[in-house]
Amino acid sequence: MPTPEQVRAAVDAYVSAYSTSDREAFLSVWSPEAWIIDPVGSPVSQGPDGRAAFWDSVHALSPEIRLIARDVVVCADEAAVTLEIHAAGSVIDAIDIFSVDDSGRISSMKAYWDMARMRQAD
Repeated sequence: MPTPEQVRAAVDAYVSAYSTSDREAFLSVWSPEAWIIDPVGSPVSQGPDGRAAFWDSVHALSPEIRLIARDVVVCADEAAVTLEIHAAGSVIDAIDIFSVDDSGRISSMKAYWDMARMRQAD
């Protein structure tokens, strides 16, 4: 099982990759067969090609996306993270649930957010 520090470091690397628009850093934080559901209810993006396609589709909507982690709660090999997603002059609040493998890489992520709650950035 990963340490709490490894779980936190994986979340920090994910947030940093988004905030610096670093596609390669984003792709490197995942275990090989990791999957993403973002938001919950959308199709699963799995494996390296799925995660790359996910990044590309999100950044086609807004080339610059900044994440602000407001709170990170680590329990065992998972983290629940409250985030602000800043993109294209708007903000959406989200809750992301991460699982991290023994090597400290993300093995899954589920995102919960509602476009109807989007607001203008201050």
